[in-house]
Amino acid sequence: MNDDKSAFVLASRDESAPAPVLAGVRATGRLDGVLFDLTLRQTYRNTSDRVLEVVYTFPLPPHSVLLGFASELNGARQVGTVVAKRAAERQYEVALADGDAPVMLEALGDGLHTANIGNLKPGDELVLEVRFAQLQRMEQGRIRLAIPTTIAPRYGNPAAAGLQPQQVPQSSLAVEYPLDLSVTVGGTLGRGSVECPTHRFTRTAAEDGLRLDLAPGAWLDRDVVVVVHPREPMPSLVIQAHDAVSATAPVVMLAALQPPLAEARKNIVLKLLVDCSGSMGGDSMACARVVLQSALAGLTDQDHASVSRFGSTTEHLLSPTPCTPATLRRLKPMVDGIDADLGGTEMVEALKAVFALRVPDGSAGSDVLLLTDGEIWNADEVIAAARASRHRVFAVGVGSAPASGVLRSLAEATGGACEFATPGESLHAAAARMLVRIRQPLWRQARIEWGTQPTWQTPLPANVFGGDTVIGFAGLPPGVPAPRVRLMATNEHGVDTELARGEAVDSSPGDVLARMACASRLEAANDEDVRVLAVSYQLMSEHTNCILVHERAEADKSSQEAELHRVRSMLAAGWGGVGSVTSHAPHADSLSIAPVVIRRASHAASPSPKARFSRHTVDGSAFESMKAREDLHRPAWLDGILATVVEHLSSVGTAHGLAVRCIAFGQPGDVQRAVDRAVDLGLDVDEAWLLLAHWANSHAVYPGESASADALRVHLAGIDATLTARCLALYESLLGGYSSDVSLRSRAMRLQQALTRSPQ
Repeated sequence: MNDDKSAFVLASRDESAPAPVLAGVRATGRLDGVLFDLTLRQTYRNTSDRVLEVVYTFPLPPHSVLLGFASELNGARQVGTVVAKRAAERQYEVALADGDAPVMLEALGDGLHTANIGNLKPGDELVLEVRFAQLQRMEQGRIRLAIPTTIAPRYGNPAAAGLQPQQVPQSSLAVEYPLDLSVTVGGTLGRGSVECPTHRFTRTAAEDGLRLDLAPGAWLDRDVVVVVHPREPMPSLVIQAHDAVSATAPVVMLAALQPPLAEARKNIVLKLLVDCSGSMGGDSMACARVVLQSALAGLTDQDHASVSRFGSTTEHLLSPTPCTPATLRRLKPMVDGIDADLGGTEMVEALKAVFALRVPDGSAGSDVLLLTDGEIWNADEVIAAARASRHRVFAVGVGSAPASGVLRSLAEATGGACEFATPGESLHAAAARMLVRIRQPLWRQARIEWGTQPTWQTPLPANVFGGDTVIGFAGLPPGVPAPRVRLMATNEHGVDTELARGEAVDSSPGDVLARMACASRLEAANDEDVRVLAVSYQLMSEHTNCILVHERAEADKSSQEAELHRVRSMLAAGWGGVGSVTSHAPHADSLSIAPVVIRRASHAASPSPKARFSRHTVDGSAFESMKAREDLHRPAWLDGILATVVEHLSSVGTAHGLAVRCIAFGQPGDVQRAVDRAVDLGLDVDEAWLLLAHWANSHAVYPGESASADALRVHLAGIDATLTARCLALYESLLGGYSSDVSLRSRAMRLQQALTRSPQ
């Protein structure tokens, strides 16, 4: 096929997987000024007796730029090359058929990447090395460095984000992957205040800064966050570098400009919208409540505010109303009672409902403050709806692994801004920083004047805020002297104003700056330009993949057909109320608090396993291993499959596409085998998952209650009754052992609902 966007799909006859092959991740990074450079080394070991084709979807920071890709197979190192997507896929397939060991990396958008490792033989060890760089911004007096390690489950159809079935990330409570991380904070930043609210680090003074080493016992289960408060305010910075690829613009410029804070607006209209979907249960909801209360406390009686919450539906708790002390007192118990009890994450409809709320006559407009984990697949649809409304959306991402790429894209596309408040960070401070931005005057038509006409330049965000760094790139023709650069914008009265300036006094060696500048250009380029530029500058994109092949000796070539093995991610700590992230007081020998993760585990040796809680601290104390995979998933998959199917039916309206969504949810291997058997009996694959949800619902604490049974019944009516009975009997015979125990969390939630309905 010639279309480089066409699907590259892997298939597997049996989803039952050998022991996990991902042994752990080691990472080393350095923060220098605005540039963060990190190298990840993922170790894969095949301890099974089968040849495996390994697929792992993992996160990198959004807008990070791949600088290097290599792998070591049993000690032999190969370096990857970026080529057109279809060419990379053909090379991968040929090497796979020849018995060699190909490795391919694909970029999926929003920082998600998929590694494909072919023909990993029994006993093989492969180390995949990925080096990337990311530009950091000063945000209200601090730099917040976030390193994602896992992908939390997301609501919706992954196909909406362009993912193929084998690329859809799967989460599991039954896997553990250790993380070894070291970060050096260089130069003057290392002399400032450095803290880590999510993990325990030890610090070591170095000649070129401060070295942070993650304490033993850390896992790939949440973002690693490092916050730096410089000792002195960071000035605007302009850096130039040589671009060896471009003949017309061999001088590339980076401007990191710092506009000052402006006088705050005295009155604002703020529409607060809180995500109350199921994924927000536990830690995320607790964080959202604190941020919401803090935001309301920062409003005055000159401001107007509304409060809404959403999930599968949207509820307005307060229409736009003056924020008098009486109103705020009335709101406090309402906010304290908000919980994650509204089902799915229908963000598009929720935003439209909030956009439609009428604001007071004569107001200058309104802004939306969205509190969410951002775990959705239909980000493009959400962004389009927000743009059409002409509202600014300010987003606060909560939880241990929020979808930061989704939330930043939404905020930047509408002229808003983004904050993150993971467990352990100061939630009150996050709300205060956001209100500072919202109260600033509106700047329009922000632009950088480069002192000369650039050959090309990257677009700026839709709005700029005092205290937040504005970053832009430009390519200049040869022979142009170092320019004086200015950040300009138009105020609400139509007057052009200079917000910041800087001179090109620093020079950056190497090609890193030129490649990062080109990566920024790709976001606004057409498809053909993206193909050419990405290959020329060796950049990952939707049109290019990175590929390498470990050629085996003839006697060592794989002769077996490789079995697909999808690496499951660790479930994000505290996601959906499954466990919790708490923290202890700071330790004298560390930079941060010592977070504690509470997870649910089970004993494989127990004749009658029961769900219970065990403790794991990141400073090395033991977390009891979770080996009984089927026992562990007994609580999770019954409710998870049912919820996934019902949400799909309500949002899509048909069972079409169910299989793609259901495979994203971790379940025991014999569940997939049961579905395959149902297909053999005559169901199509979507109907098989639909009928499985019906079977799961019949074994719930309150089978057949509410909308779940109704939604299923409507769509089951079209399936032959005899075939339905045969398949239900099949599920009962193969999976009936799981129905003896329903998740404790599900029981508790249903019991709470029953008590709420009871007149007593």
